[in-house]
Amino acid sequence: MDDATLIARTASNRRLFADVLDRLGEAHAHDATLCEGWDVRTLAGHQLQPVHVPSWRFLITAAMQRSMARACDLHAARLGDRPLAETAAELRQHASDGSKPWYIGHAGPFTDSCIHLRDLAEPQGLDVSAPLEDWREALDIIVSPRGRESFVPHEGLLDGLRWEATDVEWSHGEGSAVTGSAEALAMVMSGRPAYLDRISGEGAATVRQRLAA
Repeated sequence: MDDATLIARTASNRRLFADVLDRLGEAHAHDATLCEGWDVRTLAGHQLQPVHVPSWRFLITAAMQRSMARACDLHAARLGDRPLAETAAELRQHASDGSKPWYIGHAGPFTDSCIHLRDLAEPQGLDVSAPLEDWREALDIIVSPRGRESFVPHEGLLDGLRWEATDVEWSHGEGSAVTGSAEALAMVMSGRPAYLDRISGEGAATVRQRLAA
């Protein structure tokens, strides 16, 4: 996808995320998500980070905290410290903002928008997801050198395996096969154990061991 398409697809996924927030309501603000340590309110705040926090400001925060992860935590908590309805409204208002993180560009917010939509909806039992074409593009981004550093939390998780999507023509790597839907592969690659029961193949046991380590 070119930058204009990535921005448009990110906007669409942000609107879906906002719809889920409104569907859940304030009563679910402290429910767990698939992001470890983040409740619904914090994850919602994180979705606004690319809109409100330019790369230079984020890097300053990360340097002060000596941790990229901690910087994400701080900005997510700050931006999410409001009623969910307000966050949802602002997310819609800025859905098309073309934020471009310095390291990975528009591909970063786009891939985030796919993964975090499921981080929010999956624990709630909601069948809300990005389109299949988005997941295929997200897979290409995740397995790229910069995508690995940005989205794959376990070093070596993807190595020595052949990842094969079952619902779209896509594969990556060589070795024992790991098969599943494009969504399931992307979520497992990005470190979501909740999706481990949705992959199969000779390499699936290796993936489970690596994520558990």
